Amino acid sequence: MEAGYAVGEETTCRERTSVVEILVKFIKKTKLLLTHLETESPSIEREEYIGTIHQLLDEREQLLSQLPDLHALNENVKEELIQLETKIQSLLSNQKSAIKQDLQLLQLQKKKTNKYADPYGNVSVDGMFLDKKK
Repeated sequence: MEAGYAVGEETTCRERTSVVEILVKFIKKTKLLLTHLETESPSIEREEYIGTIHQLLDEREQLLSQLPDLHALNENVKEELIQLETKIQSLLSNQKSAIKQDLQLLQLQKKKTNKYADPYGNVSVDGMFLDKKK
């Protein structure tokens, strides 16, 4: 009976070790993602920059799915994870805003280029003039 008990205890110890290893990997990936997001986004190599963000997020997601229960973690670890996640969410939001702004600027430049290339493109065909003043 004692041998069976020791085997069960050893299995639980291995499970805890693997959970701790996964948690350590998760925290390392999270810090790596945070460091990557804190570096300024290069406008020339933006696709590569965003690709790295996606890769790190996917790796974190895989590690997170392997963790059984985050409620059982130490309070200090929980607090650290919450702080890291808050910073990451803020930086991702900033990146999203910057991308939106660049897209709007690109669309505006497109409109101006089209208007310059064909300035009379929106003129009415019937030759009628409407005076907007009364």
